[in-house]
Amino acid sequence: MKKALIILIFALMPLFLSAQESAIPVRMEIAQIEANDGQVQLEAFQFIKDGEKSYWLSVGHLGVGDEIIQVQFDPLFELFIPLGDTLEEAIDTMEDMKDYFGKPSSEKFEMDGCLAVGFPTKDLQTVTIVPRRVFLTRNLIFKLEYDGYERNTYVPRSNFVSILSGLKFYQKLHPNEE
Repeated sequence: MKKALIILIFALMPLFLSAQESAIPVRMEIAQIEANDGQVQLEAFQFIKDGEKSYWLSVGHLGVGDEIIQVQFDPLFELFIPLGDTLEEAIDTMEDMKDYFGKPSSEKFEMDGCLAVGFPTKDLQTVTIVPRRVFLTRNLIFKLEYDGYERNTYVPRSNFVSILSGLKFYQKLHPNEE
């Protein structure tokens, strides 16, 4: 009898375990650029929360200061930019952003974004994105007014194009992905 009860418990265990849903959001990395001894600088990822998928771009940690001098002291908060709910929307948004690298710095544009720890939240703020050419490199500056300070990060065109290429490659590997 004992043996039959133990076998029954082991047989029903997968049923009980599979019924559990995780309340923890999932952040699945698709493409990532690292710099400065493994510090993540730029990342595109799929975010799954409450069964809903969305694609986001993390432009890394922001510095505090002005357009010339930025002090990096906040290793926790990342700036997240929503790219869309499908992979196709994410690639289109990245393509639109890529076009701004060649524009003059007087042409600013704004997008929604959130400054959060670990995962994006629904608390979106306006992020100003300014193209900037410094010597031979082209950058996008992501600016955010936060707690009375200007917080910035610079994204080089080469890194941005690498992330975009990673998204396109991921799309080729997973053609049925939404």
